[in-house]
Amino acid sequence: MPSETQVSIEDALRYINEALVQRSIRSVIVHHTWRPTAAEYRGLATIRAVRQYHTNVRGWSDNGYHIMIGPPGDIFLCRPLRRAGAHCKGQNAHSVGVSYVANFDVEDPADYPGLETGQRIVAALLQRFGLGPEAVHFHRDYAPKSCPGWNLKLDAYRDAVAALLQQATSGGVQVVLLPGSKVIECKARLEHGTTRVDLRPVAEALGYEVLDRIKEQGKVFLRPYA
Repeated sequence: MPSETQVSIEDALRYINEALVQRSIRSVIVHHTWRPTAAEYRGLATIRAVRQYHTNVRGWSDNGYHIMIGPPGDIFLCRPLRRAGAHCKGQNAHSVGVSYVANFDVEDPADYPGLETGQRIVAALLQRFGLGPEAVHFHRDYAPKSCPGWNLKLDAYRDAVAALLQQATSGGVQVVLLPGSKVIECKARLEHGTTRVDLRPVAEALGYEVLDRIKEQGKVFLRPYA
């Protein structure tokens, strides 16, 4: 059933980390709605109107975007990540679509408080799927249109996302462990497409003890706590 849910940034990051996604994700594609504009934004009602347009006019099964961002930094989960979107012809099967409610052809991204929120969402998606900033694309990379607006520059956007990824790799980022959704600090970081973490907090969260005193050919020994 189509739906849209407003969530906090913490819940959004948890959802991105936990969502079961069996399709291969190769890119995150950024959009703007064009209409409605940021000035026309009315919260959840606006997001629902976008879905109604996509389903009733476009004939799609749901909102074409996976995640939408409102001007104040509101976050809306739309089409489930497990499903291919309907946001970029020829690219939907292996991408995630993130859209700002804005018209960045005429509205200034510098006056849009939610811009960084969207970048945090994009950075989290890259980290989840083991991608680098070069996997961020604008809709106009694949179609003869301005989306997500000529006032938004791809290089600058990628640089902002890269900085957020760098913060994540250097600052003890939280990760969500399954089962139980237990959040721990383990300095998760992305290195050449591989997610690496500090072993000790992960092992201890899973109920194991790291035996520092035992070293043999570079191996690490774990044993369950008594």
